[in-house]
Amino acid sequence: MKSSVLAAAGCAALAPLGALAAEPTLQEVVVFARGENLIGRADAASEGAVGGADLSVRPLLRVAELLEVVPGLIAAQHSGSGKANQYFLRGFNLDHGTDFTTYIDDVPMNLRTHGHGQGYLDLNGLIPEIVERVDYRKGPYRADVGDFALAGASFMTTLKRLDAPFITLESGEYGWQRAAAGGTTHWAGGDLTAVGQWKTYDGPWQLPEDLDHVSAWTRYTRDTSLGALELSLSAYHATWHPTEQIPERAIGTSVCPDEFCALDTTAEGETARYIASARLLGEGWRATLYAQHYDWHMLSDPTYDFQINQLDRRNIFGGRFERTVFDQPHYSVTVGAEGRYDDVDRVGLQHTTGGVLEEDLGRYSVAEGSISPYAEATWRPIEPLRVLAGARADFYSFDVTAKQAGYLSGDTTDQIVSPKLGAAYAINSRVELYANWGRGFHSNDSRGVAAPLPGNDAVPGLVRGTGKELGARFQVGPLTLTTTYWWLDVGSELKFVGDSNSVEPSTPSKRRGYEIVGFWRPLDWLALDAVWTGSRARAEDSPGAEFIPGAIESAGELGISAVKDRWEASMRVRYLGPYPLLEDDSLRAGSETVVNLRAAWKMTHVTLYAELLNVFDDDGKDIVYYYAAHVPGLDAPGEQIDGRMSRAAEPRTLRAGIRYQF
Repeated sequence: MKSSVLAAAGCAALAPLGALAAEPTLQEVVVFARGENLIGRADAASEGAVGGADLSVRPLLRVAELLEVVPGLIAAQHSGSGKANQYFLRGFNLDHGTDFTTYIDDVPMNLRTHGHGQGYLDLNGLIPEIVERVDYRKGPYRADVGDFALAGASFMTTLKRLDAPFITLESGEYGWQRAAAGGTTHWAGGDLTAVGQWKTYDGPWQLPEDLDHVSAWTRYTRDTSLGALELSLSAYHATWHPTEQIPERAIGTSVCPDEFCALDTTAEGETARYIASARLLGEGWRATLYAQHYDWHMLSDPTYDFQINQLDRRNIFGGRFERTVFDQPHYSVTVGAEGRYDDVDRVGLQHTTGGVLEEDLGRYSVAEGSISPYAEATWRPIEPLRVLAGARADFYSFDVTAKQAGYLSGDTTDQIVSPKLGAAYAINSRVELYANWGRGFHSNDSRGVAAPLPGNDAVPGLVRGTGKELGARFQVGPLTLTTTYWWLDVGSELKFVGDSNSVEPSTPSKRRGYEIVGFWRPLDWLALDAVWTGSRARAEDSPGAEFIPGAIESAGELGISAVKDRWEASMRVRYLGPYPLLEDDSLRAGSETVVNLRAAWKMTHVTLYAELLNVFDDDGKDIVYYYAAHVPGLDAPGEQIDGRMSRAAEPRTLRAGIRYQF
């Protein structure tokens, strides 16, 4: 991964989605992108960017932990290395991505009406070496994103070219093996870059994950008379054995000797995703088209007496066009439109025994489309003050066809308008104040919207949320500090259901909280960053049961990164605070603190590196639930007992690697 480079503002192309505008002079290579001066550029205190050494020296247990550069976001796991991560942010257990959206080079990664959970966000196919920069936002304050962005959004930018070809080999404890290679060549008047990755991992589990992962990414870039052309292809395929949460009451018994035991040894999963995209960046405008093919299934047994197979196979087509129509010293106006069509050939749930099909429990095909025009205007009535106003209209169609008798088919539409308003006031060159308000939404699963199960009421297609925040940004030389207080009301909470291992709509909710984010670069080669967040989440109209299970109440991170001469080193401390397990707060999950280290020694062509993950062997839990489950070999047939369900964090793990750059 190479250091982030800020393009000169003299390049007339519109900034990619989510990227903060470049400063008006050519910048040198930025080693720590967190230190960028955002006063006068950011539209909210909770906006920011991370790149360069912030990413390249970061120790990673899982690739989705790259999203932890978003202050306050924690990425955990409860079903193994082939399944989307569990995300926590702003008082949400986002399950696998609901209310937090991610784009990679303008291509949306969240999956709506997914076989496992709404807004499913799987970044396991991402190759770390290709990520050059991550821009992030919190709250529904901008018009260019809509669905799944109530809590926040991240925008990953991949590299344009590699400085030299490379090959990387890694090995580690618990069966970790990884190989990656890539390079860039000049071809047909442009640059063609290709990177590939293979990895495998067993983990500490009684049932080895036996991960078999292959991914590849290619990009072709060249200048044209219209602007900069980018053509990208990516492919990802993986098989694995899910390692899920287990009843804690079983641990230490004859059927489960420790927290890494397996109560179902027949679970398996497979996922494949292929993405093709074309993007043209012109003078004050950009256009993106993409197509995706996705095929996923996973056998799991969340209650250990009723194995299920979740299915999802689809094609996705979409794009975006955006143009700055006015760009004057005191005001600017940008308009755009985003469209997407999901052609879901197969989505549903099956009952299986030992991986053998017993019956379908709902098998559907779905056609879900959306078109979303938007506009944003920035006005500078006086030099220190910027006012941002925007609006977005989203029009959705839901068409569901049941593929088995006894289930309903149906179609419907829904629409929503989301206004936005913000202000930034620069007191001086070192201090800027922000106020933001906006409405946004998340969509619900098409099946519950257009074809609910018999006896169930239909749910709204689009659920409104309203957010607001006040914040400040202080930048004095190498020190940056941002503080934010925020509020977020959501018309319907999405709740985890253990029996189906999925999420479903529930009551409205209110959240509020604060964030303190700091970055200090005392020396050119040394950087420190820290985050502390607190939040309060409550369900509405639920006296005596107003707590929201899984709603985290605090989280924090501390990082130290050093890049000097031939040496690189990084330490990261991650804290996930306690949270309620029941609506009355009578049972709670404990906190988890993990420390990770990484060090590297660079020679002319060779880099040697090592990572020590979970340095102090913390025995915390990646995820904790509370619901009824069966323990085979202990409970009577058909018996389910309420209790804590958890997945242990991976123990201390050592990994080492060598990178050769030609």
